[in-house]
Amino acid sequence: MSTARHLVLAAALGGFTLGVALAPRAAQAQSTTTGAIQGQVINGDNGDSLPGVTVVVSSPALQVSQVAVTDDSGLYKITELPPGSYVVTFYLDKLTFEHHDVGVGVNKTTPVFQRIRLSQAAGEIVKITDRPPAIDPTSTTQGTTISKEYLKNVPVPGLTFESALGATAGSQNDIAGVSFSGSSSLENQYFIDGVNTTGLTFGNAGTPLVNDFIEEIEVVTGGYNAEYGRATGGVVNVVTKSGTNELKGSIFTSIQPGFLTAPAEPVPVNASSIDAVANNAYIANIGFDLGGPIIRDKLSFYVGFSPLLRRTDITRTTKRQTDCRKLLPTGELSTCDPRLPSQGGNADTLPDVDPRTGFYITDTLDEEVRSNTSQQYNVLGKLSFTPFPGHQGQLALSALPTFATNPGILGLETSGFKAQQLTTDLSAKWTSKLNDGKTEVEAVVGWHRDHLGTSAMDPSLAGQPLQVLTDGSLGIWAPGFGGETARTIAGCSDGGPGSGDVYPYLPNNCPMTGRAYLIGGPGPLTNDTEQRLSATLAATQRVKLLGNHEIKGGVDVESDAAEKARLYSGGAFIQNFVGQQDIRITRWVQLKGLMGSPQAQGNADPRFDNDCRTPDTMHVGATTPTLTFLCDYLGGNEGDPGTQITSNTLNWSAFVRDSWQVLPNLTINAGLRYEEQRLRYASFLQHTVDPLTQVSLGKNAMTLQNMWAPRIGVIYDWTQEGRSKLYAHWGRFYESIPLDINARSFGGEVQFIQDFAANGGLCGGPDARINGSNGVNCLADPSARADQEQLLGASGVLIAPGIKPQYLDELVAGFEYELLDDLKVGVAYQRRVLGRVIEDVSTDGANTYIIANPGEWSAADENKLADRIAMATDPQERTRLQNQLTLFRGIRIFDQPRRDYNALQLTASWRVSNQLSVQASYTYARVTGNYPGLISYDNGQIDPNISSQYDLIELLANRSGALPQDRPHSIKLDGYYTFDLHRQGALTLGGRIRAFSGIPENALGAHYLYGPDESFLLPRGALGRSDFDHGVDLKVQYARSLGRGLELSVYATVFNVYDHQGTRTIDQTYARAVSLSGVIQNANPVSGGSYEDLIWVKQINARGDEQPNPIGRNPNFGNTTGRYTPAYATLGARLTF
Repeated sequence: MSTARHLVLAAALGGFTLGVALAPRAAQAQSTTTGAIQGQVINGDNGDSLPGVTVVVSSPALQVSQVAVTDDSGLYKITELPPGSYVVTFYLDKLTFEHHDVGVGVNKTTPVFQRIRLSQAAGEIVKITDRPPAIDPTSTTQGTTISKEYLKNVPVPGLTFESALGATAGSQNDIAGVSFSGSSSLENQYFIDGVNTTGLTFGNAGTPLVNDFIEEIEVVTGGYNAEYGRATGGVVNVVTKSGTNELKGSIFTSIQPGFLTAPAEPVPVNASSIDAVANNAYIANIGFDLGGPIIRDKLSFYVGFSPLLRRTDITRTTKRQTDCRKLLPTGELSTCDPRLPSQGGNADTLPDVDPRTGFYITDTLDEEVRSNTSQQYNVLGKLSFTPFPGHQGQLALSALPTFATNPGILGLETSGFKAQQLTTDLSAKWTSKLNDGKTEVEAVVGWHRDHLGTSAMDPSLAGQPLQVLTDGSLGIWAPGFGGETARTIAGCSDGGPGSGDVYPYLPNNCPMTGRAYLIGGPGPLTNDTEQRLSATLAATQRVKLLGNHEIKGGVDVESDAAEKARLYSGGAFIQNFVGQQDIRITRWVQLKGLMGSPQAQGNADPRFDNDCRTPDTMHVGATTPTLTFLCDYLGGNEGDPGTQITSNTLNWSAFVRDSWQVLPNLTINAGLRYEEQRLRYASFLQHTVDPLTQVSLGKNAMTLQNMWAPRIGVIYDWTQEGRSKLYAHWGRFYESIPLDINARSFGGEVQFIQDFAANGGLCGGPDARINGSNGVNCLADPSARADQEQLLGASGVLIAPGIKPQYLDELVAGFEYELLDDLKVGVAYQRRVLGRVIEDVSTDGANTYIIANPGEWSAADENKLADRIAMATDPQERTRLQNQLTLFRGIRIFDQPRRDYNALQLTASWRVSNQLSVQASYTYARVTGNYPGLISYDNGQIDPNISSQYDLIELLANRSGALPQDRPHSIKLDGYYTFDLHRQGALTLGGRIRAFSGIPENALGAHYLYGPDESFLLPRGALGRSDFDHGVDLKVQYARSLGRGLELSVYATVFNVYDHQGTRTIDQTYARAVSLSGVIQNANPVSGGSYEDLIWVKQINARGDEQPNPIGRNPNFGNTTGRYTPAYATLGARLTF
């Protein structure tokens, strides 16, 4: 599509509304930070509509009251109302009617209907105490609204807004955040005061704003209109507090002390020589907020400051194995006797194993506590201004500097790191009601920035590489490096009889085969900055034509950029496999070109002075030749050449939506959204020839166009008073690909891996502290040739021609009804189906990776490439293209990704004034398929759109079934009640109940190329699921007036009241990549198999060859590896004025 056509499209979809002028009426659209009130005024004597009634809404949340006049149909609507409580007043001649405590939520329309009997007495003010219905009669959206009263009175298990999102029906926590409606948590979009604050690299929540500064949170999980895009999960709108004409503020504090936390239930694991358990020492915050007028009715301010302090104590326990027991004929173990059998004892030179669990038996030697600490400072400032009626503006700035210290745990304390982070958000918003309020225009510009830097915990080690020691003995490493206590050193020391060794016949008291030991510097370093510049312009016009139309259109643009570091302290990362006498060196490198290529021959850059060698895996023959590239070993210090990679993506969209009110109680919403996304190469690669694929690179790596997203919905109110809603909606939603793919696949990410034989002489002689060679010595000669060398990423990345964007289709249908005053019930069905996925695949056994739509590649694109091959005159070019054609054809072999979500939701909410509020939901949902989404839950990988889930065809077997998000039953009940004690104050009791199905259980094995937990040995979910989980949280709060507008409240919250520490994760690794005896045991899937088949699965060696021996079962398989937080309490206080 040409640029000119793009401009025409933007004008057609987004800019047309400014010119619409067909019988306009008062604008009525609400934005992502405000809501609206609408309704109809009826003649109570005869049922006719009443035109000309003046409607005034007022609230402390408004600087100036808003006014509307009913039209010929008695209809009115007032928009751009900040969330809060309002008074709605109707004036007709000398008749006055007031509705009090009318709640307005973010992006919600509150219906307020009024019957006026013209025959009644004039002059008096009729106050109506009935609350309006809590049903939005104009919208098909599903989700929930979380008010500041909810955050204050209901026990929320955290201090930032993400901790409250679990109140939403159909939501659940995952490893990266909160997921909605069967999608992964990285498919959401997050907005704060109208500005997109979604994390740019992965798509997580980018700004952890504290709840104390929040006015309201709107969570939309389905059925959203064309205004919303770039999300295939949920949309979270956070609106911060604003200043008003009243000076208000508060001082607050809370603490979660470690001594008010119940002991964690032990999680059975096979003991190692070092175990670590984390416990909360404290989580505390203290802060204040203040808001009020600067110029009354014109300009107000709001400021807040809240430090958040955390300390986590990590208890390191050192252990030694025992050799003093034998298995009795009864199946029990004997008592401990460390003498030899010939001496009447039980020592057989082998470590003791518990026959019930298969775990090693150990003695505890010593305990040591190391602490992680962090200090985060939440700062918020906001200006709201109304320079003249009908025009409003807002400026907001938030900053969250964070400082953290993380000592090394599995090894020397000094191998840890320090971190500094600064998250900044700046937004400016302007709304205008023009042409006597007949047209409304809204503009928002925003800036979201996040910087994260890490450094050595010990500055003297900043230039030292991190070395990870494995397959050795703590008895040697502990005294060698001095990182352990005297008791640990004594207990791990090996010696014969009479040496003081308790188990003198055991060759290694403290083996480190299952644990790594870290020495040296901090290793991977971070110096990452990401930022988003965004701008949105939207306009709304109302038109009367065969009913009432509310037409809204707009455009938005986002420029996403990131700068990522490729840094290892000391310039390298060292893995020292001591027992195998193998040392692996990994470096970040930048390639100039293959030796003999034009890029290498024409090199004039002195940086590129090294040779990087890798096997030519594409060669067919008896031997595998070596490819040699001219390369640069990247340094280990900030600012070293080539270590900072800059990437960028440009997003833009346009939309148009018509909300057609055919009748006062029948509305049709129809919309169309268009999106484009341009993902660009790293700046140093643009307009070059890829040294790996020889493809000429332009500016854009992948351009996703034709992202047409239609939306259609219908709403019917059979009560004609806003007390009911029957609705249905269908829509298409496209993914916004995070920047992780830019930095990795489009950023020339290459690592050089060298494996040295420790006894080969290139790494020096034995180091007594290690009982083997020291990997640091392998770095002495950068030009040294290792025994094995490989470039990881040396194949480059191809992009399938004609690649299409990832999307899902959604259908929602349901009804809501106000069964009694203030009691709303609802039933809804939601179905979501992934239509297409973008992932990297390999069609040649992990030699080449292709960004593609797995399972599909069009014949048209195939024919275009075939035509290029036919016209190619250069033999090398022809061969290259022919190879690409073969690779692209292989895309069709893959199973098409599938994720189906079907859910039935039952909801209820009940609110009586400000004293009682209850919301409840039951969700029955199934999530099935072969692709969970942007998170690979099974192996913990977070690499959106470039995970290992579709890399190899042989790993697709058995992946269909119940996905990790599949938890069929979910029950949620939240609420609070306030007892008015009159002069003695007020007592509020809040509660939260959760109950949900367990997680599906799988049997996983290792793959010889990809490592642990990549092979589904049995069909997904074939082993059932973990136990049903549940918990109750309670909050007690007492508030009392101190006079002169001061109120003091204190509270105590208990989470997980009855201390049910349910199963959060289980060990799904049936066969470890390396068994306890050190044998490599990769395994292939048993397609369609059952648990009984696992005993016949054969080992696969490191070359991918099947061996005659069966795999060994992990003794911890199926056991709980992670539990939910034990019971704990928080204490807090707040002084408001």
